[in-house]
Amino acid sequence: MNKVIKSELRKYGNNTSVRGISKFFKSNDIFLKSLWAILLLGCTTYLVYRLHQLLDVYYTYTITTEFGEKFDGSIVFPDITICNLDPFAAGEPEEMSMNEYFSKVDEVKNNFIQELRDRVDKNHYFNFEFFTKIFKKMKTVSGFIINLQKNYQNSTDCPSFIVDCSFFGANWLELGKNCSIDNFSKTWNQNYLTCYTLKTSSLQFSSSNLVREMSLLLNVGPIRNTKMTYQSSLLNSQSRGVKVSVHSPGTPADLKRGFNVAPGTENIVEITQTERRRLNKPHNKLGCTKQQTMNNLSSIKYTYNMCRENCLHKFICRNNQCKSHLLYLLDSELEKLPYCGNFSSFFNMPANDSNMFDTLFSKLCGLFVKEYDNCLSPCNEMLYQYYITSTTWPPPSIQLDIFENFFIGKGCMDYPEVMQRYVNYFSYYNKSSSHKTSKVSSSSLTQMQESLVKINFVMRQNFPYFQTDSPAYTSDMMIGTVGGMLSLWLGVTVASAVEIIELIYILFKRCWEIENPNNEMDKNQNGSKENGDENIPQSTKL
Repeated sequence: MNKVIKSELRKYGNNTSVRGISKFFKSNDIFLKSLWAILLLGCTTYLVYRLHQLLDVYYTYTITTEFGEKFDGSIVFPDITICNLDPFAAGEPEEMSMNEYFSKVDEVKNNFIQELRDRVDKNHYFNFEFFTKIFKKMKTVSGFIINLQKNYQNSTDCPSFIVDCSFFGANWLELGKNCSIDNFSKTWNQNYLTCYTLKTSSLQFSSSNLVREMSLLLNVGPIRNTKMTYQSSLLNSQSRGVKVSVHSPGTPADLKRGFNVAPGTENIVEITQTERRRLNKPHNKLGCTKQQTMNNLSSIKYTYNMCRENCLHKFICRNNQCKSHLLYLLDSELEKLPYCGNFSSFFNMPANDSNMFDTLFSKLCGLFVKEYDNCLSPCNEMLYQYYITSTTWPPPSIQLDIFENFFIGKGCMDYPEVMQRYVNYFSYYNKSSSHKTSKVSSSSLTQMQESLVKINFVMRQNFPYFQTDSPAYTSDMMIGTVGGMLSLWLGVTVASAVEIIELIYILFKRCWEIENPNNEMDKNQNGSKENGDENIPQSTKL
């Protein structure tokens, strides 16, 4: 059997297409045989090393990101959300003033801390400062808002928050459609009370990609001198101006990641639109989701940040039976549970009420949001990035024209508070109209810079951008690279694999013939008889 196997292996070695093996078997010179053996061993070792490196890189699932212009795409103007950073600049609600709210919070805090001291064993340490800090966090504008009735704040100032609005098209000429506060939808917000959102899908244009620029003139109201405690927070900006969020059409505004603009400035917000495409597992370790809407609500598109905040809300509500003002909440969820930190139901309760302490304890604990993340980034989404430039505004040369068009023209001088605030403008305007010398100096005309802000939103592109992830090594690339390396170093091809299969088949066949010689002999004899019978003439058989 060994002789037969050696014979077949020698035949394979002499006729194989793998380079070097046939040379090794056919060569009779010891030097040449050694040379080919060293070559085969060296090439095989280096090939295995390179294949190991290649497979290691392939199974790390590296990606390449392509970025460029999408020439067959169209520019879509984003949704814009704006909020007044000081919603009570023009006046506090009749329901309750902010100072009254602060006094009531201090009263509830003192009763709560005293009850907590009575319940805690004096022999054990308890961190009372923890709850003191919580009450301090509620002495903010957000804390004041969530203790008010949930209604939209109508501006009592004149002109209103949105003074003027204009749309411009792709040719940078003003579009003929009217733009006013009616184009914005009101939304109640737990941190800014009332916000205004421009939804491009609701614009009365043949297509939203006709809009390439929007110009806004806003009035943030007078300076308010109510005493406030200094705090550092992303949600409770203690500056004056406007909070702005630029977001994809159909998605909720993410005000925590928005930007602020100050009064007395003209701001140009240059916006770029990018179509982002991500890969799923295994190329993306975290994966991505093809979910299109939020919680099966067809009107709100899915985003990672909103999904994460909704998950946090569910966690807080499940453990504390209240919702946090720090997180975004859909309008449909506003009335289901109270906000953590809403003390309005405790303001008129007696200090020794037993139910007050337990209920308030749960509400206070819900103010601290734990880290929780069970959401995925969308596989496909539209992103909007922005770049802001700012300068002082308005110059003295146009202030009287603004005063004439938007203050006198809209009847704002009929309001005593507005008349008192802009009396210098009114006097200066009347003297200028009658060509008389005014006693009011132009340097005293500062109220517009304290209240007005201008924002221009501009799409800076002719075509949208795209950012697409793709595998660095595809299966086709992997097959081609492996095949090229095998062919280069050993000359191994698909035919070489078939030759090995053929060799294995022949070896098994020869082994079977050796192990079963009788069957093979009988088969040969039967074949000979049949062949012999065929050669016998018919007459002889008879």
